[in-house]
Amino acid sequence: MKYSLLILALVIAQLLLGQETYFPPDHTTGEWETIDLSSLNWSADSITGLYNFLEEEQTKAFLVLKDGKIVLEQYFGTYQQDSIHPWFSAGKSLRAFLVGQAQEDGFLDIN
Repeated sequence: MKYSLLILALVIAQLLLGQETYFPPDHTTGEWETIDLSSLNWSADSITGLYNFLEEEQTKAFLVLKDGKIVLEQYFGTYQQDSIHPWFSAGKSLRAFLVGQAQEDGFLDIN
């Protein structure tokens, strides 16, 4: 449940706070543009505490995107960028959110 809420919060933040969204030119290469923390005026010292907290909570992966570009990307334990991790109910939550967003944006009429 906490993973689905985190994912949902990140998606909502992207929609509300984003500017022009970036998409990688070729998703098969894994090459994404990044944004430096200092350009966002984020405290690098706070990030260490965040990573410690996430590791204590047994988080497997943590990413923060700003306008589609990677700001933070951290993996914990044996997990790596290409590790497989099941979503279970989190996938249903994200799907429901995206359907609602499509309805609101006029791409879908559920009536």
